[in-house]
This record gives sequence, structure tokens and C-alpha cells, in this order.
Amino acid sequence: MSFLTRKKFDFVSHGLATDTFGVVRFRGSEGFSKCYRFEIDLVSTEPQIDLRSLLSNPATFTLLRDEGDIPFHGMLAQFDQLHQVDEYVFYRAVLVPKLWWLTLTQHNQVFLDKNVPEILQDVMKDGGLTSLDFDLRLQADYPRREYVCQYGESHLDFLSRWMEREGMYYYFEQNENSEKLIITDTRIAHSEMDQGKNLYYSPPSALDEPHREEVINSFVCRQTALPRDVRLRDYNCQTPSLEMSASAHVSDQGRGEVYIYGDHFRTPEEGNALAKVCAEELLCKGERFYGESTIPYLRPGYLFDLQNHYRHSFNQGYLTIELEHEGSQTAFLLAGIRKELSDTERQPYYRNSFVAIPGSVQFRPERKTAKPRFYGTMKARIDAAGSGQYAELDEQGRYKVALPFDRSERMGGKASAWVRMMQPYAGADHGMHFPLHKGTEVLLTFVDGDPDRPIIAGAVPNPDAPSPVTSENATRCRMVSGSGNEIHMEDEAGSERILMNSPKKGGFIRIGAPNDPDWDKLMSKDGISLATGGSFDVKAQVWNVLILGESAAITVGMDNKFVGVLRVDSTIGARFNFPMLWEKKCGAEKTKWIGLTQKAAGSDVEISGNNVQAVGAIQRALGSKVDAAAMDTKMNALKTRVAANYSAAITAQTRLIANKSEVSAAKTEAVGQATRAAVQQSQAIADEATAAAQDSRLAATSAKSSASEFRAVVKRDIAAASRLRLRAERTVLTILDTQV
Repeated sequence: MSFLTRKKFDFVSHGLATDTFGVVRFRGSEGFSKCYRFEIDLVSTEPQIDLRSLLSNPATFTLLRDEGDIPFHGMLAQFDQLHQVDEYVFYRAVLVPKLWWLTLTQHNQVFLDKNVPEILQDVMKDGGLTSLDFDLRLQADYPRREYVCQYGESHLDFLSRWMEREGMYYYFEQNENSEKLIITDTRIAHSEMDQGKNLYYSPPSALDEPHREEVINSFVCRQTALPRDVRLRDYNCQTPSLEMSASAHVSDQGRGEVYIYGDHFRTPEEGNALAKVCAEELLCKGERFYGESTIPYLRPGYLFDLQNHYRHSFNQGYLTIELEHEGSQTAFLLAGIRKELSDTERQPYYRNSFVAIPGSVQFRPERKTAKPRFYGTMKARIDAAGSGQYAELDEQGRYKVALPFDRSERMGGKASAWVRMMQPYAGADHGMHFPLHKGTEVLLTFVDGDPDRPIIAGAVPNPDAPSPVTSENATRCRMVSGSGNEIHMEDEAGSERILMNSPKKGGFIRIGAPNDPDWDKLMSKDGISLATGGSFDVKAQVWNVLILGESAAITVGMDNKFVGVLRVDSTIGARFNFPMLWEKKCGAEKTKWIGLTQKAAGSDVEISGNNVQAVGAIQRALGSKVDAAAMDTKMNALKTRVAANYSAAITAQTRLIANKSEVSAAKTEAVGQATRAAVQQSQAIADEATAAAQDSRLAATSAKSSASEFRAVVKRDIAAASRLRLRAERTVLTILDTQV
């Protein structure tokens, strides 16, 4: 039905006939970075309208005018059936743009390696918009971001907070059939209104001219105090030594400073861009103009020029940023109900109030959309490519994780950006790190509670990956690698021990209490091998004990030194063997070393089962000569060492000769004449040994002047010692033969 032949407002739902509804009155609001919303009271003669179908169909509310209609396209967010008066049924509709659909969502998702414009497009398309429903008119360059998280937010809140941060804002263009979302970051994207840019200021008076029906009848200015500067500061873990600070100037007349920390900018250049956006956000609040008008085509996002204001400086260009609409056709509501209507009630009207800023000022949206904060921990799993056991790490030792809420199904090392892991000890060229395996359950926390800045707090066990310490071994501190390498410390009273075990060769080291309960669980009991390509040094400040169960072998390639500062006790259980020199069997022999002189007291020398008494005169004489040779060689450290070694060899041979001479003397007492001959031969041998010692001293002295001569002397001494040894052996054999 047609309610009026000349109406000012119209509403059409595209699922119903165009004349189904008449508009009684309405209120609406629109502005930058907000979805417009019109609440429209309707009247109809149709009481059985399918209310659900209205919500799924587009609708259009139109301000009618002879010079061109002003449409508002969108969807119905709400539709109410109110009451009935006579044959009229009253309804209320709430009209919003399609962008409003994004408020119905709540999502948790991750965006990787995308810039903000790309993220905006992905989110809007996921919310039901097509590429025909929006247009990005951006001037700035937006760097790619490694990791962006939408956490517990609607799509619209997520888009809004990112646009507010980056200085983007949006408004709507109304075309013939639909609305289009315009996202911009620059004032040069705004254009003049199609209906004309000149708007006239004409306050209410009795002198209004007829052509001034659509005028601005109120226009006031508000100045607001501003801060002087904006300063930002942050920290980037990728450039820890680079100072992350930025600043921007707001107003010369400003007071104070706005200081913001933790805005998550990664370079000083990005920080300066953010500081500039913050400064422009504050600056566009410094001077605003509030007006009222009857101009229906006044819209946010469009420029106009004010004319005829009594303050000449106000007659300039402006950009409309907010608008409130109001209109009524009350005659619909009262017709047939009240017979008497006032002139005001009979006349439909339209008016609006608006907010504008100077056209030369860059608008920036207020940062009012709160960023979600996550204080606590979140479960995740280590993500990695391939089928290997270990997860891949980057050059910084970071991991990739699969978040529990992410529905992208990106796996194989593509579920996240690289994420750092907290360590108990870290620093330049030092620290700790136990590599995690693929699929390991970890707990994430977030720097400053920011979902865009995750960090691995630690790994946690579960029934599929149990803890190495349970109720069965609660007194143990254990560290077990994925391949079975283990270090554990047993703290049970009386069984304190430390065990290190590697399954490769079955080697282990145990310190502390014996009889480790896990002995039978070790892979092998073969022992431990210590090897080094260089030196191996073991030092004990007070004392050291080395106990070897069955046998021990110590092999020295070239040189061996055994030093006792005050006393050295050597205990040999069964046999003490000096190859090539002599062989002694003793139970508990004590040997005292003083310099290079040896005294043997109470020694038992066993040869063929006979006990003889050692006569030490010749030995002491030879020892004295060796001592003298050693003292002479102290002039030069290197030469002394060589001479001493050779002198020691001669001394050893001499002792052998002396011992055998003592045998000869003992035999002499038993066999008579043969003994005297042996003594004479022994004396001759002693004389030759004395001569050899003197030759050794001369050789050591000559070594000081000529190394080559010294080597010759040494060779001669060795030959002489060999001859002495052979003669001594022959002497002993002669004595034995004589005895026989």
C-alpha cells in the first residue's frame, strides 16, 4: 500500500514488495572507522511478515529529495515486530553495512609473513565480504610481519585495532545498489560531495530565504589542549643492542609528553612512523568543529567548503568525520488514531549534527580498540618438517610451534614463525640448551602479554611422554637425552651418588655410593675410556686414591717422571719387575731416595733360592761417583737431564755388577780359592766402573762445548757398560761353575 504520495524517507527489504513498509521515524549514526547504524520505525498493513527472511536479504533506507536521493544500503542486524493499532502493524528495523557481519565472529588464528593490508583482505573475505565490497586506498608502505596473532577477537575488532595502530581508517561510499567500504591512510583520498561542495551557514531567524532549506544552522569550534611530543620505546630481540626509540612533535603550544612502551615496532624507522601516527591522532583532536544542519547529503569522508559564516576564518574547507541523523514522518503514526494534529506533527522533517576537522589536517583514528593480553601460559607442540626425531632449529636456536587454536592446518614446520625458548642460563658464547623433539608438548608465554610475541617457557611431560622422575624414583635428579645418554644424582640418604651413562659403548662413571639400583639396567658393564689428543692432567689438592681391581698398565711413549716432594711409598703386592736390569721379589720393601744417592738397608735379594749378605762398599763408592756426576751436570738444564739419564743407566749397570760381585764374595767364603779369584775380578770390575764414571763426568763436561762430542762419549759409555755387563755375567757363571 502507499502511505503518502509525498514522503521524505523510504525503506525497502529486497525480499518483499517495495511498498510493504512506510517509515515513521528514524535515528542513525555514521562516522570514520565505525559501522553506520540506522534504527528505523516502520508501519505496515502486513501482520504475517516472515521475520527471519528479512535478516538474510539486503535492505535500503533512502532519504528522498528532488535533487537526488541519498541511499543507505546494508543488511538488517535486527528486526522487531512491535504492536498493532487498528489495521496497522508497527515494526522496527536496524540497518547496518555488510562489514557489521565481522562483529558476529570470534577467532583465534595466526598470520605469517604478511603485511597489514594483506591481513585486512584475508580477514574481510573470511568474514563474508568479496573484493567488490571494499577498496584499499593506501599511500604508505607496510612491511611484512613475521608473526601476527588474532586471539579471542571478532574479525572487526582485530581489523580495527590494527588499522588504528597503523593510522588507517575507513568510511563508506553508497552506490546505486550497494555500499563499498573504503580503507585509507591519507587525506588525499577524500573527495568533494557529488551534490556540491559549498554549504551555507544560516542560523535560524525570521529572515530565512526560501532557497536556504538545506543549510548549516549551527557551527561552533572547540579547541583542546594537547601534549607537546610523543615518544615511543621498545625492544627487538633480533637487534638487542640497537636502541628502539622514536619521537614526533605534536604542537608548539603543547605541554607534556606522551610516552608509550611496547608498541612492538622492530626498527627505528618503523617507530618513527608510529610516533608520527600517534602525533597526528592527537593533533586532529586539537581543533574540531561541531555543527547542525538540514543537509541530507552531508556524509563522513567527504569535503565541503563553509560559506557565509560571520567569523571569516571559519569559511574554509572541512572534512566531515562523524554524523548523527534524525527524521520523522509522524503523520503515519498518528493518522487514523488522532484526528487533530499540530502543524509540526503534520510536517515531516530531517536534521543532523556533525563533527568536522579542517581539510588540511590529517585524520587519524583514536586507538580505542583494546588489544587482547594473555597473562599466563598456553599449550603448544613443537612443529618440524620431515620425519626425523629432532625438530629443526634456526641459526639462533629457535623453534616453530603448532598452536592449539590454529585451524590453518599448516604443519611440517609451517605452523608458526621461529619462536625463542627460555633457558636457565644464556649469554654470549655460553648457555644451556637441551634440543626438543618434534611433537613435544610445550608451554608458551607472551612478552608483555602480547599475543604477537610468544616465547617457549618450557616443555612439559604427559602420559605419552612421561617424566623421567616419578613416584618410583622420587629421590633422584635425572637428565636423560632422547638417545639414552643419562646423568642422574641420587639424593636418598645413605645412597648418595652421581651416575653418568652412555649407551653407545656401554660406558659409565659413578661417583658416590656403590650398588646403584640401576646397575642391571645399564647397557653394558665394559667400563669407561678416556682419550685425548693432547695432554691429560689429573690434580688432587690433598690426596688421591686409584684402586684397580685386577691389573693396570701405564705406558709412557718417551719420558716419564715420578716426583715425591717429601716422601713416596711404593707398595707392590707380588712382583716388581725392572726388565734388562735386575729382578727383585720382595714383600714390603721401602726405598728411600735422597738426591741421586741410594741406600739399601735390610734388602733381601733372592737368586736361585740362596740368601746372601750384600756388601755395600763398592756400591756406596759407585753411588758417590754417580752423585758427583749428577752435581756437575746441573750447570745446564737440558744437558743435565741427558747426562743424568745416562749416568743413571751406568749407575744401574754398576749396581748390577756390585750385586753380582757381592754374590762372588759370598761364594768365596764357601768355596775358598774360587772366592778369592772372584773378589779380585770384582775389584777389577769396580775399578773399571770407577773409570767409566770418570769418563761419564768428562763426557758431561765436554757436552757443554760440543753436543756432537757428547753423543760420541755417550755411545762409548754405553758400549763400555755393555762390556762390563757381559764380563760380570761371565764372572758369575764362572763362580757358579766353580761351585759345581
